[in-house]
Amino acid sequence: MKQKNKLGRFFTEWTWKKGIIVTIISILVIGLGVFLYVANRVNNTLGDITGERQSIFRTARSLLPGTGNELANTDGQTNIVVAAMRGKDDPNGGLLADSVIILSLDKDTSQAAMISIPRDLRVQIPGESPYMKLNATHAVGYERGEGIETVMAVLEDISGVDMHYGVTVDFEAFTGIIDALGGVTVNVGQDFWDPNYEGGINVTAGPTYMDSETAKRYVWARMTSNDFDRSRRQREVINAMKDKAMQQGALSNPVFLLNVLDSLGDHVTTTMSVDEMKAALTTLSEMNLNAIIEKGYDTDPAGPFTSTTDPTLGYIIIPRGGTWAPFQADIQAIFDTAAEESEFNTESNTTL
Repeated sequence: MKQKNKLGRFFTEWTWKKGIIVTIISILVIGLGVFLYVANRVNNTLGDITGERQSIFRTARSLLPGTGNELANTDGQTNIVVAAMRGKDDPNGGLLADSVIILSLDKDTSQAAMISIPRDLRVQIPGESPYMKLNATHAVGYERGEGIETVMAVLEDISGVDMHYGVTVDFEAFTGIIDALGGVTVNVGQDFWDPNYEGGINVTAGPTYMDSETAKRYVWARMTSNDFDRSRRQREVINAMKDKAMQQGALSNPVFLLNVLDSLGDHVTTTMSVDEMKAALTTLSEMNLNAIIEKGYDTDPAGPFTSTTDPTLGYIIIPRGGTWAPFQADIQAIFDTAAEESEFNTESNTTL
């Protein structure tokens, strides 16, 4: 009888332990399956965005904490060219860059800068003689398989500043991100009305909630204003997207990032690798995004640009005095004020 009781207890304990082991293994297998499923979805989308085809296991490793590369930089400053357009499926100039912005990240000051470059700026592709507008350089380069790379090369040439990465975004991606954020609240700088774009838009100055369709109209319309004003409105919406993302902790939220990636598909391209994209998110999370330096250029007499008319290109913007030097000096000093203020504050604290 005692022997039977011992055997009974043995089998009972073994069954109990076996159940725990099976449960643990099942959880691990399911968890691994979910992770690989997510990694596969991310891998496919990132392949479309970066043009970098890599194994799912390398992508999975890239998603793990503590892995990834540092961003390329020059003296601690990384410059990312962002070109926005209607999209390659739009037959009416869909590959022309409606917006060209340089996003600069300075690790030394933890400052970020957003610099709008006029799309009507008359430029030349390095090594080539024809003049064209800056917005056309993407379309020309795209036909050669080097769309954003061509824009980067032009900006490097006229600014004297290294452009480390490039990103293209079309309006499908733009609206997809805003939808994922649940809309944004834009600090509208001044009343704006334009009846000409898909039903028109009418907003008043001050905090204004916008869904993706309203925001798209706000950043695209220009029939009642000009490109300089449109650049300002584009920066307002980008700031609103940044603020909403920070409020939601979106940059560190894998569910949000996955939803955004799913909506992007081939509507975004970049010269970054997968590891560099992760490094960019990490770098952005370390920046003082509550105090982004904003810069926009127009044809003010005190600025580096003026305007004229070209018999072939029509209205164009050119460097004042025929030299890029004032523009170069201005853009190269974008973080100097922040650095001087930081040094002053450090000295003040030391004295105290």
